[in-house]
This record gives sequence, C-alpha cells and structure tokens, in this order.
Amino acid sequence: MRATALFTLAALAGVAACDDDLGPLNWDSLPDTVAIYSLARPELLGLPSALNVASVNARVEVVRVELPGATGLWDVALSEEGGGFVLLPAGAVQGVTVRPGIAVVEGEAFEDVLRAPGDTAAYTRSAPVPVRTDVVYVIRSGQRPTSACVYYAKARAVALDASAGRLEIEVVRNPYCRDRYLVPPDER
Repeated sequence: MRATALFTLAALAGVAACDDDLGPLNWDSLPDTVAIYSLARPELLGLPSALNVASVNARVEVVRVELPGATGLWDVALSEEGGGFVLLPAGAVQGVTVRPGIAVVEGEAFEDVLRAPGDTAAYTRSAPVPVRTDVVYVIRSGQRPTSACVYYAKARAVALDASAGRLEIEVVRNPYCRDRYLVPPDER
C-alpha cells in the first residue's frame, strides 16, 4: 500500500513538473499591453527591457535583463540601432544560449494572424529586427534548460517614444507548449 501511494505521488509530481501540453484551461485573445525600455540607454537601467514568452503564466512577462539570474529567462529585448528601435532576439546577445526567434508578418491585421509560421527559417534568431507599427511580430520562445517546450506569441508595436526610449507593445501569448495557434481554440 505504501509503495503504491509513493508511486502515485511520484507520478503526480512528474505530471506537475512536466510542461508538455499542460496549460491553463482558458485563455483569451485580448492582448496585454506592456512597456519595455531600450537596453542601449544606461539611464534606463533598472526598467524592464525584455519579454518572456515562455513564462509560466498565461500572459507574457516583462523582464529586467540586468538582474542576476535573468540570462536565459527572456526571449526578445528592446534596443536601438542606427537611430531606431530594434527587437533583439536573445540569441543575438553573446553568451546567451536560449535561441528564440522573431518572424515579421506584413500585410495582415493583428487580429487576422491566427497561427505562427511553421517554417523555422521564417524566424530571425541572431540579428536585430527593426520595430515598425505596420507589421505583426510572431515570437517563438527559446527552449529553457529546464523545459523542452517552446511557446508562441504575436505582438505589435502600438506606441514608440524615442525620447523616453520606450515601446508599448501589445502581445497575445499562447500558453500551450508547441501550439502554433495565436488565438484560443474557440476562436479558430
């Protein structure tokens, strides 16, 4: 009896630790609007500058990349290059082993982007991607050392403030592991 109870407890712990296709039962397509700040400006140190698409929450998280332990816990950061904002996949930063990607979808409204590209070549992994307000970005999270999962989100820039080094971005994140849909099941 004791062995059976221990086996059951171990099995349940394994299920709880596994993040294969487990996720929240409900999620919605209402975007979260978050603000991130440019990594390129020392005066903005201490403000969130990156997005974590692979968060354990149903929502995207903002991350302060300079915090101890933040390496590998973010997917895309805001920086500047050539006088404009860029989205920087974590793989573009030397020493970061997480390899998320950013795909740019042109000519489609945010609401109409229903599924992330399946072709991994569509994602930029190691170069800056210019921030534009007329495109939709699809973010594919990197795999974390503790998980085999990747997550997908769609995002769009809604407000750029160059003088403040700030970007407001709307994000819809799919909380299910390896599911490329960018809208909940009841909206497909």
